[in-house]
Amino acid sequence: MKRLIGFAAAAALIAFGIYRAVFTLNLKLNLAILAIGGILLFIMTFFTGPDWEDRAWYSKILRVLGIILTCAVLSALIGTALFMINPLGNDEGKPIADFDRRVNIWGSVIPGNGLVNKVDYMEVDSEPPVPIARLRFEKAITGSEYKDILSITDTYTYTHGIQGEYDSWLFNDEPFVIPYIAEDSEKAVIIIPGGGYAIRSNEGKDDEGADIAKTLNEHGISAFVFWYRANPYPAPIAEMDLQRAVRWVRAHASDYGYNPDQITLLGYGAGGNLACDYVNTTWGSYILPEGYTPDNIDNTSEAVAGAAMIYPFMNYRNNVPLLFTHYDSERVRSVTEREKLLDETDIIKRFNSVNVRQFVSYGTKDKLISPQSAMDYIDYAKSQNCDITVHTTDSDHYYGQDEYLEAYLAWLNGSKAESNEQSGGGE
Repeated sequence: MKRLIGFAAAAALIAFGIYRAVFTLNLKLNLAILAIGGILLFIMTFFTGPDWEDRAWYSKILRVLGIILTCAVLSALIGTALFMINPLGNDEGKPIADFDRRVNIWGSVIPGNGLVNKVDYMEVDSEPPVPIARLRFEKAITGSEYKDILSITDTYTYTHGIQGEYDSWLFNDEPFVIPYIAEDSEKAVIIIPGGGYAIRSNEGKDDEGADIAKTLNEHGISAFVFWYRANPYPAPIAEMDLQRAVRWVRAHASDYGYNPDQITLLGYGAGGNLACDYVNTTWGSYILPEGYTPDNIDNTSEAVAGAAMIYPFMNYRNNVPLLFTHYDSERVRSVTEREKLLDETDIIKRFNSVNVRQFVSYGTKDKLISPQSAMDYIDYAKSQNCDITVHTTDSDHYYGQDEYLEAYLAWLNGSKAESNEQSGGGE
């Protein structure tokens, strides 16, 4: 029985430690601390001594309390050392693929920048290891109920982006594109990584960046992996960066050899939101700030030939906490302003892309970003006779290119792919 009790206590403590380490704010000890505490509790309870049965009841209670206290002290000491050493690390992560080939898209003046420390405007509550910060963030952004997740979002951006050296400590980041040029290419694709507007998902991994760019090259299509400013930059900074990127890619078409009228967008997650918002709202809107002097690039056309969105979100109502990653926190915290934001960011209510070819792929089992917003958008686009191709997969979020590539390439090349669902209209 004592072994069973010891095992149950250890398992409960470990489970509770995992929950707190991943999902609870203001954490001061990392996951390893409570895991070690649970293991110690199990070992010390397991070997309670041969005289256990002969002890008085109060002696047994005191011994158990002593065991727990000893575990707590040892866990705190070991945990503090681990926390200071931080073996999981917030050091610089895997570099963005082909980072040395990047080309900055803005000129000498980048609107929205300034020499101000970002952390002064962020609610960073701790410095957990990046995997823990990411798990907390992904847990926090789910659901249609309002939750104040600003500190979770800022902590994730801080640990992954700033400490990982993908972002600057100051508001002086320089958005860029990384060219992947296919010889004799007619088409070019601007790849927009996701990341929930907290980070860019090609930072440390390549599936929403270099990997798909190289695949497109293999099919004779040029590509540009796009890096845009995200949290703590509020909207419309990312939108402004994408507008500039489209103009830059069009302006340099003759340099790289593709047709400027055959440029399309390919966005993932938040990048899909950015692409969808672009063809419905940003395109044709003047969002450059007052005092900015446009250059030759700004006077280039911002038209695109189409937009593809992979596991995107088209509104925030199904993931209300995501508002904190992209909009002013004071507006999000205000009940009336938050409701206005939810209306303003519902792309269906600003639908203006009936003449733009579109491709949407989503996972029916997506537990991170509700597929409902994509489904609602698709239904509305169909009702407007928009030329939209729909591809569904029985997957969760973050599925790989093997799931959608065939259907996407068929769409990109102007034909209707065989996918789980399709719809066609006309311009």
